[in-house]
Amino acid sequence: MKSLLISICLLLFSAPSIMANGPVPEAVQKTFIQLYPEIESPFWENRHDGIVATFQDVEGLKKAFFQPDGRWTETRIRMDISQLPAGVSRFIRKNYVDAEITFCGKVYTPKGIWYRVESELPGKVVLKTLDESGQLIEEQAILFSTAPAPAAEGKPALAPLPKKQMAPQRGK
Repeated sequence: MKSLLISICLLLFSAPSIMANGPVPEAVQKTFIQLYPEIESPFWENRHDGIVATFQDVEGLKKAFFQPDGRWTETRIRMDISQLPAGVSRFIRKNYVDAEITFCGKVYTPKGIWYRVESELPGKVVLKTLDESGQLIEEQAILFSTAPAPAAEGKPALAPLPKKQMAPQRGK
């Protein structure tokens, strides 16, 4: 029994190509190895926004996002405000006096490197994409609807769970 338990543990910890809910597509594994050859055992997840590898490297904890066909879409690294470029830090100090910042960090994409700041406001989450100088590139809001559903005849109205919907994007 003890050797069976050890075998299971070894299999789980030595299988870098298995994610929590199934195998990682071969195309995704190949792209990951090309981008991050020094990383041996990322943690894989299948999420609504793609297949995600979470791993630690010299910059810190990263999340790399892939499409099932192997296409890399972006890699995010959470950063403290003090680690951000001066222009991005200035933008945050000026524009986020009263907002709760839920994420700030660097985002690597096939088109370049951006900085992202996410904040929660009543009824929405606001995502701002900046360049290194702190210039706003894009702003996006995710709205949460908390309006109660209409009552069916003879049944009480129930308040629904918050529903996400995308607000129109505004680019600069």
